[in-house]
Amino acid sequence: MTPLRRTHRDRRLFELANRQYGLIRHDQLIALGVAQHQVQAYLRNHRLTRVEADVYALGHTVLRDEGTWLAALWACGASDVLSHFTAGAFHGWRIPAGDGRIHLSTTDETTSRGDLAVHRVKSIPVVDVFRKAPFVVTTIPRTLVDLADVMDWQAFRRLADDLPSLDIARIRAAQDRAPGRAGRGRVRRLIEADDAHTKSEFERRFVRFCRRQGLPHPDELNHRIAGHSADCVYLGPRLVVELDGRAFHERRSQMRADRHRDTDYQLAGFRVLRLVWDDLHADETARTVARLRAFLAST
Repeated sequence: MTPLRRTHRDRRLFELANRQYGLIRHDQLIALGVAQHQVQAYLRNHRLTRVEADVYALGHTVLRDEGTWLAALWACGASDVLSHFTAGAFHGWRIPAGDGRIHLSTTDETTSRGDLAVHRVKSIPVVDVFRKAPFVVTTIPRTLVDLADVMDWQAFRRLADDLPSLDIARIRAAQDRAPGRAGRGRVRRLIEADDAHTKSEFERRFVRFCRRQGLPHPDELNHRIAGHSADCVYLGPRLVVELDGRAFHERRSQMRADRHRDTDYQLAGFRVLRLVWDDLHADETARTVARLRAFLAST
């Protein structure tokens, strides 16, 4: 069989499509010298397959996720950016499947349709946009701010905990640039939970928490047990309450040392309850009170 001969233009088309996840736009075809009647001929003989308006797959019909995202981005307005679940997937996060749609944020008249979810926003500052040709995507901090609008707290917290690091200052700034959002409370809670808090600040908060909830005041604060300074100690029930005000990712790096410390407390005859800053949040109050009462009631 005689091999297919490719012209110089063919090679240029394939090289361009290969850089664009198998896609090519109508204007790019024209710029490379493909006349309108030839575009129609390519469509008829399946050399091109229309994916979106004026967006085609070249030589195939199966797209990777990136190709699907890019086709949607090209089909919409110039001010649109990949956002929410789609931006999270672009950044490589292990995120919930969401609703299976491609998510874009826009300041123009683009509307949702079919498998495209469009989020209308007042502005998308340049600092909140990440460009990696041919993609335009929300940055990591802005993506977290966006996802807070569409995820419940537990799912949002798990997502944040799974990330290698969190830049709290940048997340706070991204939130400030997008005021009035539905998820602002979840973003504030994330910032508060992941900010580092001093030991004395957390101790004062815990004492106030106990007073408001009708719980016993600790018998001792910063009491030496098994060679360690235990944060809050209840001598009767022999309970140590450790208050960890470190940011989550710092706590994660210290887990081994914390386990050794807890073992020393247990060998000295004390049980251990560890609390983090978010355990005293209003939404966690009932659960935290129940846990502490259960520890105090058992001897």
